[in-house]
Amino acid sequence: MDNKPTCKWSETGHLNNPRLYHAASLLLDRNVLVTGGEGYDVCSTAELYDPISRNWTKSYDMRYCRWFHTATTLKNGKVLIAGGAAGEPEPLGNVKYVLNQAEMYETSTGYWFHTTSMNIERYFHTASILQNGNVLVVGGSDDAPNSAEVYEPEMETWINTTDMHYGRKWHTATVLKNGQVLVTGGHDLPFNTINSAEIYDPSTDTWKVVGSMNYKRYFHTATLLTNGKVLVAGGLDNDDNMVNSTELFDPSTESWTITGNMTQGRYLHTASLLKSGKVLVSGGSSFTSDFSTDAELYDFSIGVWTNTSSMNYQRASHTATVLADGNVLVIGGNYDDHMTAITPELYNSSMDIYMSTNNMNLK
Repeated sequence: MDNKPTCKWSETGHLNNPRLYHAASLLLDRNVLVTGGEGYDVCSTAELYDPISRNWTKSYDMRYCRWFHTATTLKNGKVLIAGGAAGEPEPLGNVKYVLNQAEMYETSTGYWFHTTSMNIERYFHTASILQNGNVLVVGGSDDAPNSAEVYEPEMETWINTTDMHYGRKWHTATVLKNGQVLVTGGHDLPFNTINSAEIYDPSTDTWKVVGSMNYKRYFHTATLLTNGKVLVAGGLDNDDNMVNSTELFDPSTESWTITGNMTQGRYLHTASLLKSGKVLVSGGSSFTSDFSTDAELYDFSIGVWTNTSSMNYQRASHTATVLADGNVLVIGGNYDDHMTAITPELYNSSMDIYMSTNNMNLK
């Protein structure tokens, strides 16, 4: 018997461009900035979501076309966009141009400004805001896959850190409660899936190898839980098989323990920490579908996954943003045989339902 809760949907507003491989950033004013991505000439475009009116409005275009980039909301409210791929779209992981250019979004005006370029071109990298307000960018370079650098907003400069012990892209980076950054899995060169993990200490500019994950994985997710542990879920293994395994990293012991399996294997999904402390995993490619509607919840108190309401639209390579009210905004992604998803969705965490918000308009 299917025990999923009944779905309720409401439609408001319109996203101006469907997109995938984009980035979404929660701003200090509680709006959401969506940037770039592949699909219908959207790679330099940007738009804003207002969670009060549930309307989408166009913002000014970025200075560069990009997807597979990162977008980080700084403590001063600006948004740092870094790296990514550009040029004509090609198969996943195979792009014509990789960028080192960075730019800054000014929330008060909606304008884009040039800032210093990264030292190395990167895509499929990660960007993590540190406790001191700097931004750590890790991996994602074919030429220097074990490199990392830090952006200092006040000086608008990039400084190389010491190198990681392992080269990586398609990895994860998670800021721990002590301010250090845990980096897990991904691909090294020459494209081996790895299970290694290491921690960056900003106070000493050093990388430390910690216990390896129990499973090799890339295109997985990593979520900081309220108890300080990190939940890693899903991904692809070294044979490109989808995995449903999940595991927990304990910073106090620097070791991993296996926890409950997801109800299905998936990759290119999203994972969001809810106000309840549970983790919502949505979409991705799964055993049952290239692009899944399925979603599930992880309860860390008992280590168990349970199904929750399915999305109305199949999607992978989408984004999920936890809004100020605790609801989760899911945007874009692949839909039905590589067609870009045209409807973002809002997950109501208090009622455990999905509500449809805002159809996108195809150009």
